[in-house]
Amino acid sequence: MKPAAYWRQSKTWQQWLGRTGTVIASTSIHLAPPQLAAFVPYSYVIVDFGNEKMEFMGAGQDELRVGDEVVCVLRKLCVPSDEALIPYGIKVVKKAEA
Repeated sequence: MKPAAYWRQSKTWQQWLGRTGTVIASTSIHLAPPQLAAFVPYSYVIVDFGNEKMEFMGAGQDELRVGDEVVCVLRKLCVPSDEALIPYGIKVVKKAEA
């Protein structure tokens, strides 16, 4: 990812960091494309924030289930090469663990 594109994408993170919601749909991913293989297994969830719903990748070994209370935090998007920009994004973790 080019630094300028990364910066533009990251400008919306402040609206998600620390937000809490409830998982309304969840699935566990055990096979992933090469760039996400380091994160397997992980959950892919839809979270209800009350006034809107969003989809997120869940925390690594932690399987998220419908009804779990979650909070938005930063995560690595992939494992880059030694000299590449380390891309980050938003994931959700169980609220008690944040």
